[in-house]
Amino acid sequence: MDSTEIILQALDSMILQFASLLPKLIVALLIWYVGKYLLGLALVFVKKIDLKKTQVDEEAMGMITTLVDIIGRVVLALVVLDYLGIGRTIIGALTQGVTFAIAIALGLAFGKALEDDARKVVESVKRLFKE
Repeated sequence: MDSTEIILQALDSMILQFASLLPKLIVALLIWYVGKYLLGLALVFVKKIDLKKTQVDEEAMGMITTLVDIIGRVVLALVVLDYLGIGRTIIGALTQGVTFAIAIALGLAFGKALEDDARKVVESVKRLFKE
């Protein structure tokens, strides 16, 4: 085989793969735009909720709308990524990262909390070996 034939076959394969992926990308973009529109409607709905009787001020309503916006965007991004077939991998990686972060934080917290007790144990062991 000639090198130009190999290059043409590789380009043909790449174009075929891109052409098969293009409809999924278009549907993913459509899901994204419809989701953004629905999220905007949800935010308008949350802002129009009348909580005068519950003594909730404007700052709290701003925080609630910000929280709804952030959670909505994250869920929307995960839905789009799951449709594209890579959502499970990202969710697994995020879950592992959070788990490892919690484990490290707990280890550091217990290590710092028990620092004096550990020092006493080490000193008593040193005294035993010196005798």
